[in-house]
Amino acid sequence: MTVIVTTTPTKQRAGFSLLELMLSLAILGGSLAILSRIVDTGVSAAIESRSLAQARMACQAKLSEVLMDTALGIQPQTEINVPMASFDSSSTSPMNYSVEVAPASVDGLLAIRVTVQVQNDAGTAQIANHSLTRWTVDPALGLEEAEAEEQAALAGETAEGEQ
Repeated sequence: MTVIVTTTPTKQRAGFSLLELMLSLAILGGSLAILSRIVDTGVSAAIESRSLAQARMACQAKLSEVLMDTALGIQPQTEINVPMASFDSSSTSPMNYSVEVAPASVDGLLAIRVTVQVQNDAGTAQIANHSLTRWTVDPALGLEEAEAEEQAALAGETAEGEQ
């Protein structure tokens, strides 16, 4: 007995099927959506980081200014939400500072707290906030005059001792 096997030529495909194309487009779209969220998160973090750095520099500068005035004998005053210029000339984010002056828990000292807030470009939402608190001698106590009088008295005693 003879068996005859006939082979039919197989049909070769010329391209991708519609299902394969739709699946690949869905995968591409999903990955682009995820990448756009990652980029958006990175941009938001960069803006927040830059604003926080500006707030820190502005806060330190304002606190130094208040402490210098206090060292000169000027009584620090409480100020609330005063607009201030940014250190970065390319920044358009509005900044406000507040200075809170209160007696410290130790007699004769003042607690000075400076807070700087950076808002978004529209000025509606807060992006960054930084505060610094320092204790300083209350200039209203007159300790500088007492120290000057004490040194003058010591100088007078030294001059009498030399005669």
